Amino acid sequence: MSEILKSNRIFLGLSISAFFFWALALAVPTGYSYGAVGILLFSLLGFKGAVMHGIDKATWRLAGLLVVTGLLWGSTFDGWLSWSDTDYWAKYWLAAFCMVVVAYRGIDPRTIPWALAGGSLGAMAVALYQYHYLGISKASGFTNAIQYGGIAMYLGIATWTFALLGGYQRRYSFILWILGSFGVLASVLSETRGAWVVAPLLLLAIWMLLLQHGHRRLAVYAVITSLFLGVVTLIPLWERVEGRVQQALVETHAYRENPEQAVNTSIGQRLEQWQLAWRLGMEQPFTGWGVEGFVARKKEYVDLGWADPSVNDYGHAHNEILDMFAKRGLIGVSGLLLFYVIPLAIFWPSRRRIYALPAQQQKNGLALRTVASLLPIAYFGFGWTQVFFAHNSGHMFYIFSLVALWGGICYLEGKTRSLYVDDKTA
Repeated sequence: MSEILKSNRIFLGLSISAFFFWALALAVPTGYSYGAVGILLFSLLGFKGAVMHGIDKATWRLAGLLVVTGLLWGSTFDGWLSWSDTDYWAKYWLAAFCMVVVAYRGIDPRTIPWALAGGSLGAMAVALYQYHYLGISKASGFTNAIQYGGIAMYLGIATWTFALLGGYQRRYSFILWILGSFGVLASVLSETRGAWVVAPLLLLAIWMLLLQHGHRRLAVYAVITSLFLGVVTLIPLWERVEGRVQQALVETHAYRENPEQAVNTSIGQRLEQWQLAWRLGMEQPFTGWGVEGFVARKKEYVDLGWADPSVNDYGHAHNEILDMFAKRGLIGVSGLLLFYVIPLAIFWPSRRRIYALPAQQQKNGLALRTVASLLPIAYFGFGWTQVFFAHNSGHMFYIFSLVALWGGICYLEGKTRSLYVDDKTA
């Protein structure tokens, strides 16, 4: 009986921690840290059972990926055994440890949609406060506008995904649709154009999955509903959105016509950084220049008049892949792409995986695996215009979302040994 009670408490603790991880992610300073610490603490309590009973191959792949990627971020590539002064590697290894435990203990999947919805609501509350009461033109929460806008967009569309696919009663679906719209609107208030570009990519992925699973009518409903909510969300801020889009087009054209004059604009700076990162990467294609070497080589380019001095104001290239290419070469790029591809392959809601579930769990399984698959897709898209992994929020939200989502998937699919409840329907 004592073992059952302990298992119940660990499962409940992990589930509550996962809820607060997403619900507080953008609502308070470093909000994602509170839930992550909770997941770690309850993983420490539940580790013994996980080791004794063994872990499946998919979990080992995810955990191993976190360990290897932690090594990638920990190494500066400035020389043999050159180690970064950041603690990212430690966070990745702790997340790998948690991955092993949650695969055994599980996280209640019923908490996940409402945690994401709570995160969308929290993001919206902060955005409105900053926008209306503080007079800040770009809502940035407690990080920066780009990180904030990207994470808010993911929270919103992930909540929409549960509303669409989760098989909830209409009133619950309606609530999730509305709460998800808050996350999207918070992203709009951040004026983060990179997140706006990623939104259609995520919606396209959902639409393709619906067609793959034969839900043609639901695919049509998804298009109509998302377009309707998107328009309703944008109408109050249409002038600002249109202005930002027009500004991007004007700045792109200006940079093409006169790079030296337009380099200090938002788009011009990115184009300048991208070109420079590509040139630096091609000079050292396999291992890159290293983190410190990247900065030093940029200064040399500026001194020679081959790049604008403004490039020295940034420690990264405003593009995840090009930044990795310049600093860590093709080795780093390969590791980064695997960091997207492996979770996507493991999470992907294939017909085989979904139809292996009992009929009453298939909608929940499709929704949960779709939300999990959207995470690496979103981060890949965010990386086009921002180095998301140059910030603590980017690392923490990604790796502990992987952990919590995998815990929910394992529990729903009966891979865990949790004794908390017998009915695993979400």
